[in-house]
Amino acid sequence: MTCALTAAPAGAAQPTGAASSAVTVPDPFAALRPAPEHERTPERYLPSPSPDPWYSSPPTVDPATAPGTILATREVTIPPHNVRNFGRGWQVLVQSTDSHDRPQQIVSTLIEPATPWPGPDPRPLVSFNVTIDSLGLTCMPSHTLPHTLNLELPPFLQILADRGYGLVVTDFQGPRAAYAAGRANGRAVLDGIRAARAFVPPGEAGPLFADSRVVQVGYSGGGIATGWAAQLQPVYAPELTGVLVGSSVGGVPSDYSDLFDTMDGTIASGLYRAAVLGLAREYPEMYPLLNATGDVIAHHLRDACAAANTAGGLIPAPLSALTDVDPRTDPTVAAVLARNRLGTPDPAHGADPREVPTGPVQVWHGDAAAPIGPGPGSSRGPGDPFVPEWTARRLADEWCAAGADVEYTPVPGEHILAAYTAVGPALDWVDDRARGVPFDSGCRPD
Repeated sequence: MTCALTAAPAGAAQPTGAASSAVTVPDPFAALRPAPEHERTPERYLPSPSPDPWYSSPPTVDPATAPGTILATREVTIPPHNVRNFGRGWQVLVQSTDSHDRPQQIVSTLIEPATPWPGPDPRPLVSFNVTIDSLGLTCMPSHTLPHTLNLELPPFLQILADRGYGLVVTDFQGPRAAYAAGRANGRAVLDGIRAARAFVPPGEAGPLFADSRVVQVGYSGGGIATGWAAQLQPVYAPELTGVLVGSSVGGVPSDYSDLFDTMDGTIASGLYRAAVLGLAREYPEMYPLLNATGDVIAHHLRDACAAANTAGGLIPAPLSALTDVDPRTDPTVAAVLARNRLGTPDPAHGADPREVPTGPVQVWHGDAAAPIGPGPGSSRGPGDPFVPEWTARRLADEWCAAGADVEYTPVPGEHILAAYTAVGPALDWVDDRARGVPFDSGCRPD
């Protein structure tokens, strides 16, 4: 008797009857084959279910529930390899809204460090907006902080904890892990701040951070969330005017269309692809633009964390390889990118003219004009080749022209090194705002 081995797609019908001796094995290349057209629904490209029940089985909530409302609370412990001076911590499930005003729930992690606050005023609250840059739900800080080695380099979170700030770290990409979806990301940050100010630790009489000054800081993907939170605050969370006393926005890509010439098809293309796929999770009208290659890539990357997305640039395929339209000129792509352009609010793309930061803003960026060392005649760095410094200067200028109080801080280095060289000027600026040091009204160029 002979036995034949045959490969078949997963889910294929198996032969029946005692006379059959064929053994069917799964097709090892099934994951690399495009799905049939009828299976290319938005759900195919969403992240896999999270092990966290708050994500996988969220509670049923009245849609009229106000954004920022705490829906559930749990204690959390963060190991010392992630926060060495961890004191107490909680996670809160919070009502929020997505880019289209639809209700969704987000998770925020609240940390009270063991380090006491040395100032005379209540312990300030800093919203640290992590550079998530991911498409998977297990990449979110609510999972990585308590359960994995959270490689946050440079260690902004640890430095902030060492200085004694209360901290709120929000999974601002939301339940669809919508990386780079600025409007939804910014709303989630604001709702995390709302929840942190309202949170009462179990057994205590009042909120932990109700009287705290609030400052936020974030870089790159975290800068997207920080910048959008600052811009949306006067309309989406007007009660935070005068409470959110500073926003430190670093390395932010304010207009994704600028990056076609600097990231698309380069070693940075992995992150650019991931950002566009993250946007599509909020704007699914982009999915029908995928060709067969795009379908495979979008499905394959649906759970990719930041390291994998960054490494994806080693295959510097441009976006045009994923679609049969020209992404630079396609009207669907153009409309989504315009809707998520940070800076001057454009009512033609659904922006409210009041979307202008009310609190002081620091915009910092790797800039070729920044000297590497002290003193006259010092050498200068290369600047940021992927998110060019002129885009950051333009953002600062647009906010200034709209009436915001903005300081532009150039730092030496390209996109990665700039995160390190900015630690001092960015966190010192945060410290001044948290301590109530006045910020002179107006704009401060470098």
